[in-house]
Amino acid sequence: MYGPWGCGHCKPCKQSSENYCDNHASQAAGGGLGLDGGMAEYMLVPSSRLLVPIGDLDPAIAAPITDAALTPYSAIKRSLHKLSPDSYVVVIGIGGLGHTALQILKAISSATIIACDITQDKLEFAKKMGATYTVNSADKDAAEQIIKITGAKKAIAVLDFVGATSTIELGAKVVGLNGDLTIIGLSGGNYPFGFGRVPFGVNVSIPYWGSEVELMEVIELARQGHIHIEVEKFPLDQALEVYDKMRKGELKGRAVLIP
Repeated sequence: MYGPWGCGHCKPCKQSSENYCDNHASQAAGGGLGLDGGMAEYMLVPSSRLLVPIGDLDPAIAAPITDAALTPYSAIKRSLHKLSPDSYVVVIGIGGLGHTALQILKAISSATIIACDITQDKLEFAKKMGATYTVNSADKDAAEQIIKITGAKKAIAVLDFVGATSTIELGAKVVGLNGDLTIIGLSGGNYPFGFGRVPFGVNVSIPYWGSEVELMEVIELARQGHIHIEVEKFPLDQALEVYDKMRKGELKGRAVLIP
């Protein structure tokens, strides 16, 4: 199921970008986002246009793809035309979305990947997921370490899956001229935007989810084996216990409830 539900009639919706529906203010955000969601034996969906075929893909694997893979995929596609073999892309935050972004970048681009996180285990994990270089973003000289790798041209794209003030500031220091600083994380960080705060030509954007066509594409990437999201399966009646595990940080990967 495609997550963000628009009106289905405006131009963005007709272009499969219901995540940017013209009438979003008057629409429920989607199943589970203002309306009853999928934690039930059955789910009501207002239109068949919101359903995407998954072929032979396991539904338990397809479920987290609709967000944990679609969101980074859509963000990456904004910069894909800039990700040439001689370019660098910085990924900040190797969590549920960030580790999927590394796999997607490896599958659809030839840019060199620099992964940033604050724990050593996440950085080691990033190497396994396709990063060529890793930098601890908590280091005071993290920006200098990244620029030492990229050289003076810096990174053509920075994908911030944290969105804290500190990570946005790091991204602004390492993005190059005419590059993209894309903030996907929802940590609520702030950055004073103004002349001289980022290099000339830099696009600063806050994308939301992705289009339905992009969901079709990312599902195909998963079917071809390019994306692997680790999931833990639980019966539906354990939903509250799973939320408790999530709060305590006891889940590995994504939790999937099975009716």
